[in-house]
Amino acid sequence: MRERVLVVGGGIAGLALAAALDPRRVEVTLVEERPERAGAGTVLTLWRPALAAVGRIGLGEQLAAAGRASDHGTLRDSRGEVLTSRRVPRLTFVPRPALVAALEGALPEGVTRMTTGVTDPRALAAELGADLVVGADGVRSTCRRDAFPGTDPVATDQVVLRGHLAQEATDPTEWWGPGGVFGATPGPRGSAWFCSVHDPGPRTPTVDHADVLALATRHFADWDPRLGEVLRIAGEGADAQRILLTPAMRRITADGLVLIGDAAHGMAPNLGRGANEAIHDALVLAGAVHRHGAKGAPAPFARRRHLRTQALRATATVAMRTATSRRLPPVRDPLLRLLPGDVDHHAIRGGSG
Repeated sequence: MRERVLVVGGGIAGLALAAALDPRRVEVTLVEERPERAGAGTVLTLWRPALAAVGRIGLGEQLAAAGRASDHGTLRDSRGEVLTSRRVPRLTFVPRPALVAALEGALPEGVTRMTTGVTDPRALAAELGADLVVGADGVRSTCRRDAFPGTDPVATDQVVLRGHLAQEATDPTEWWGPGGVFGATPGPRGSAWFCSVHDPGPRTPTVDHADVLALATRHFADWDPRLGEVLRIAGEGADAQRILLTPAMRRITADGLVLIGDAAHGMAPNLGRGANEAIHDALVLAGAVHRHGAKGAPAPFARRRHLRTQALRATATVAMRTATSRRLPPVRDPLLRLLPGDVDHHAIRGGSG
């Protein structure tokens, strides 16, 4: 007799888990309130281990072909001067819609889909006869707040714009400066860009696009002129959000429930690890279900994933503060210039980002 798993959330973590679970052994119900939002977004960074992980469900070559790979990155100061330019671990930049579409295509035919909001995950699990509830419902997770009261998402003082450009970026580049960070990454059709800036106003979970664009335009006005040009050309079509974090979690399992992805460890985007850790969570949990059964899987899963992902969540916050600090640049920037690089900084000063 097959076990039953209820997956709440149809983003990257939920889709990857549903795709990885063996339909001969597990009956999966996948619930997503707004499936059209799952594929929204620009470009995601996949590190080599995550690309290998999706290869286990037959998607490695497809996603490698859909993305652009790079093993070089450049870091600049707010004026555009190179701080360091060097080889980095090989990264593949994949459009989020392509990743979501690939995961959708990998779902077994027997997965049951439900389009509804979930207010009481345990009640729905009882109604469906589920042996395990998996909270894959993002940083605003209903499953997390139901199982662990007082774990509302943490609203940071950083707001972000993300968009596309027709102009190609050959390698990932970031500009670090007081109160903000700007970045561009390659994509299969042009490039993706983002900027994060300190918001002095109330930390409301939702933001107004026009307010964020105006704030970013003012903030980056005296930075590298290319950044203001990006905002002028592409700012209106960008997505605006406040950066929300999952609070530090002492546990990610409760009776018959486990959290994965951003529901468990939603982190600042500065490490480029969010999608990667969601994929690893899904594949590790699927393996635990296959080895230990749905009811026995949460404990071994948590032993493998909880401390690692909480450490990454904390490290990403430190990275965000380091990149946007107003006090660190006089010390940070000279130290970064001392790092060994593989490119002549003077030769590329002011070059294309």
